[in-house]
Amino acid sequence: MFSLFISTCISLFSLINPLSAMPVFISLTSSYPKAQLMRTVRRTSFYVLLICLISYLFGEYVLNFFGVSIHALKIAGGIIISRSGFLLLNAQHKKDVEGAVEEESRLKEDISFSPLAMPLLAGPGSISLLINLSLKTDIFADKAAVIAAILAVCIGIYVTLLSAPFILKYIGQGGLRTLSKIMGLIVLSIGIQMIVDSLRSMF
Repeated sequence: MFSLFISTCISLFSLINPLSAMPVFISLTSSYPKAQLMRTVRRTSFYVLLICLISYLFGEYVLNFFGVSIHALKIAGGIIISRSGFLLLNAQHKKDVEGAVEEESRLKEDISFSPLAMPLLAGPGSISLLINLSLKTDIFADKAAVIAAILAVCIGIYVTLLSAPFILKYIGQGGLRTLSKIMGLIVLSIGIQMIVDSLRSMF
């Protein structure tokens, strides 16, 4: 149970990767007063928690409704996660909020759900991982471990976003890129492993 909690925390945090989202977060909230900034961080963390819990608890029913097999999900999820890992290795992850999307974000009163919580943080990769975990965890103890891991990761997101200006000040863009590459390797390995496991089960 503890090992499942730790592995889920590492996998989910690497996929969500709030560290690489910090530059975008700071640019979108640079003009916010402190009270509005803290409210945005709280709401963003809550929305990520909500998206992750819905994906984990109800993802299986959505798959059954659309007639999608477990193997198809694992292969599709593995491809999405592998792509996220590849983008992290090339320091391109979290740059999808730009242009028209960024302009729209600046005009919104509340950007905590879109684009911050989704797709900047809780994107297709983390959703695919959680649906895959929901299919693999049957007993209550395992489900509790995964839910606890989701809560822990969302607390980590809250602390990271709240500390974003200080973290960027001390480690800089170079440090963020290095951390992103390390996480990218982990994420890429997770995606490939999902594909390998699915192909092994099929054949």
